[in-house]
Formats: sequence, C-alpha cells, structure tokens
Amino acid sequence: MFKLLIIVLFLAVVGVLFSGLFFLMKDRSGSKRVVNALAWRVGLAAALIALIMIGIATGQLEPHGVGG
Repeated sequence: MFKLLIIVLFLAVVGVLFSGLFFLMKDRSGSKRVVNALAWRVGLAAALIALIMIGIATGQLEPHGVGG
C-alpha cells in the first residue's frame, strides 16, 4: 500500500509537469497557469521525498547500495 502511494504521487508529479509544459506552449503571456503548475510540482515533489524518507525511517522501504 505504501509503495502504491509513492507510485501515485510520482505519476501526479509527472502529470503536473506535462500540464505545465502544455500551458507554457498554448497559453497567452498573461496567464498564471504555468506558475501554478510549477508550484504544484514543487509541492508534490517535496511530499514525495518526505514520503520516501518516512518509508525508509519506518522500515517499509529498504534502500540498497549502488550496484545492489
């Protein structure tokens, strides 16, 4: 369940990234939608990092070294 939440949050970050790209390409210059998309992406990415750190701290996620 914890890993599924991380995957959903990651997909949300990617979705907001592409919506920001779409707004950047299609909106007129006075629109604030690109800035809002960037703010959402930063917030979701911070939540994703925090969730990964919580998962490692509680033992639900196990990090591995480089090369396995």
